[in-house]
Amino acid sequence: MVKGIGEKKTYLFIDEYNEVKEKWTGKRLSFEEAQYYSDIKSVYSMNTLDAMLEMILAKDNNQYGSISTLYVDQTPELKIDKSSSTLNFVDLMKEKYPHVEIDNAYPLVRDLRMVKTQEEIENITKAIEVTNNGICQLILNMKPGLYEYELADMFEFYGRSHGRHPLAFSTIIAAGPSAICLHHPVEQQNVMIKDNQMVLFDLGFSHAGYSADISRTYPINGKFEGKQKLIYQVVLECNKAVIEYIQSGRTILELQNYAKEFMKRKCVEMNLINEDEDIVKYYYHNVSHHLGLDTHDASLRDRPLQNGNVITVEPGLYFANLGIGVRIEDDVLIENGKAVVLSRNIAKEINDIERLFSSKRR
Repeated sequence: MVKGIGEKKTYLFIDEYNEVKEKWTGKRLSFEEAQYYSDIKSVYSMNTLDAMLEMILAKDNNQYGSISTLYVDQTPELKIDKSSSTLNFVDLMKEKYPHVEIDNAYPLVRDLRMVKTQEEIENITKAIEVTNNGICQLILNMKPGLYEYELADMFEFYGRSHGRHPLAFSTIIAAGPSAICLHHPVEQQNVMIKDNQMVLFDLGFSHAGYSADISRTYPINGKFEGKQKLIYQVVLECNKAVIEYIQSGRTILELQNYAKEFMKRKCVEMNLINEDEDIVKYYYHNVSHHLGLDTHDASLRDRPLQNGNVITVEPGLYFANLGIGVRIEDDVLIENGKAVVLSRNIAKEINDIERLFSSKRR
């Protein structure tokens, strides 16, 4: 994108058609298709990029006027190709165009991405809706004797067979003690789920590039028992309390501190931990992150929340000695200074969950 004298120009550079490469790696966009999909009229071959940069950044006789600043996304290890990153590109530009100041575009892009437009919110909401449908499919099929990977396959197949929705991230299905690990690896999801165990899901589909990120913890037989119910209730109350606590002007760091204090107090009240124990032993992750084009979207944790932010709320408790891990994660929008739960239709109340499991048996 070039801001010159009295005009702004946008150029798109794509790989040229290559018959041999298409046979190996599939069809490539033509210039006409790239124009159509991007709505950018000036589309050129990547082979012409250097010449275009020379024309735009030339110190003398420049048709765009004097270009004094070049903005480049300087996120570490952002690859241009297999062997070079944007940081390598910056070094090259400094050498070739010493009269041009090079600035980092990432903070500008990050600030834009932290506040969602109505269209972006609609895409996230659609991703959550499809994710909820996938979770309902899991509930219909959950029973003791299944393996973790079988539930993951069911969820992922739902997305592929209903609009070919891609995964927002690798599906996490963690049964019983597996749920103590926050990101139970895909290659280790080979545990058979036993009767009376809890199953933690951390999953989501994307829609039009925008992610859903949902965690739920359900009993495999549809009924919460003993310590399961007690621990689940504490996490649920924390989830709802944090959502209520959210308002414009507060930071994600403040939400985390609130969640830790809430969890500590409730766990002591319920005799789950002693007063002198550190809650970090049982709750060892952050309660929130921004959500959008990336599941963990570009953001600043110490930036006060504002209308248009979409964040997660995901408290959890993990008791290795009991083989119980519980996490409840919702996706919320900041609107009119308060939190609006976009994932409100995904069952999380104990009575609602048990009723869903009970109804499938009829």
